[in-house]
Amino acid sequence: MTEHIQAAIKEAERVSKKQKTCNTKTNDSLSNLLDELTAAKHRIASEGSSEAVLRDLNKRLGQLNTVHTISEQTKDLHSTVNKLSKAIDKAFVPDICKASKGKRFDEAVLNQVIAEHFFHEGQFEVGQTFVEEARIPDGTSLQEPYQEMHQVLKEISARNLQPALEWTTQHQTELTKHGFGDELGFRLRELKFLSILSSQGHQAALGYARQHFQAFKSSQMPAIQRLMGCLCYIKRPDSSPYADLMAPSRWNAVAQDFARQCCGLLGQATLSPLLVTVAAGTMALPTLLKLASVLSTQGQDLQSMENAVELDLGEEFVFRSVFACPVSREQSTKENPPMMLPCGHMLCKHSVVKIAKSSSRSFKCPYCPVEASIGTCKEIHFLDAT
Repeated sequence: MTEHIQAAIKEAERVSKKQKTCNTKTNDSLSNLLDELTAAKHRIASEGSSEAVLRDLNKRLGQLNTVHTISEQTKDLHSTVNKLSKAIDKAFVPDICKASKGKRFDEAVLNQVIAEHFFHEGQFEVGQTFVEEARIPDGTSLQEPYQEMHQVLKEISARNLQPALEWTTQHQTELTKHGFGDELGFRLRELKFLSILSSQGHQAALGYARQHFQAFKSSQMPAIQRLMGCLCYIKRPDSSPYADLMAPSRWNAVAQDFARQCCGLLGQATLSPLLVTVAAGTMALPTLLKLASVLSTQGQDLQSMENAVELDLGEEFVFRSVFACPVSREQSTKENPPMMLPCGHMLCKHSVVKIAKSSSRSFKCPYCPVEASIGTCKEIHFLDAT
């Protein structure tokens, strides 16, 4: 986090405190004013004479000085807000379009991505409104795949595992085909066992285990043995060696695993692509803006660059199941696999062949001075990270 952003956050905190103070003092001033007016009204009604009452009221209102108090509080608040505005101007570049100057966006595709983001995150009402206002055709088909997923997630959040168990049973063949196996099914039954143990006792839990754990004996025996150990500590689960099995975080982990597998069957990423893109773009934006500024002095822009800009966004944004060539900007395929140069940089095979021009000719890496040849490049095979 940059120094300017930290300063902006501090100013925002000051604005929040000042706003609360201003609100409190303004309400108190108006309340005191109302009390004085009400008291004066009652005096006039009871005494029948208003001249002395109004004289006293005028004196009390002068002492309260309500207008001055409210004005000073508002002035202080506006001053603090102005400081926040200046801090924000220092922390952020007002025209971020410099990083994408000349880039044209397909509005229809962008609208569809935004709509899918809302449905992916379970914000169906917002998503449907956006679909209608953006006039996206067949918006219902974008929504339907996520409705069942979020309904099951809602039930898991309410500690009801039955819909998730039914879903895994119904889609077991597809899950196995996609390499997920029966791990989720066991974890759901594991939580169900522990839930029964805590609510119905060890006899009911043991009966559930005999009925459902037989199918997992070959693959989950160590985990099953730990669950059986919980039966010995039913009266003091918090101090047992198996207390970790009862942690609330296990429910969150199962919900995340279910969402991952459900999205996998839908052919979608677990995290919203739009969310990931915005997060990665936010990290890359300062560098791109600085580069755009340098290029503008040379009469160029980012779109005129022959090679892509290499940016380190950290492990969070490293997705090893897909490779996009930084030169051709094309996604790798079986016919056009990624190739690692001796220096460690990677290009797709077609780019290597194009740069080398012949199998015996040496060439320099586009990103560093190290020389390579087609023979010294190694084809890279990524593991399936589904």
